[in-house]
Amino acid sequence: MDSSEWTELAKITARLDELRKLLDAAEDANQIAAFYALEAVITELEATRDRLLRGLVDHVANQAAA
Repeated sequence: MDSSEWTELAKITARLDELRKLLDAAEDANQIAAFYALEAVITELEATRDRLLRGLVDHVANQAAA
C-alpha cells in the first residue's frame, strides 16, 4: 500500500464529514428526498472507506508480522 491509499482514505473521511453536515441540514429543513439521497451516498461511501481501511490494516499487520 502506498501513500495514495492513505490520501484516498483522508479524502473519503473528509467527504463523509461534509455529507453528514448536509444530511443534518436536510433534516433540519425537512427535505426528505435530499435526506434519503444523502443517506444512500453516505452508506455507499462508508462501505468504500471500510474496504480501503481493511486493506490498509491488513497491509500494516502483514508488514509487522514479516
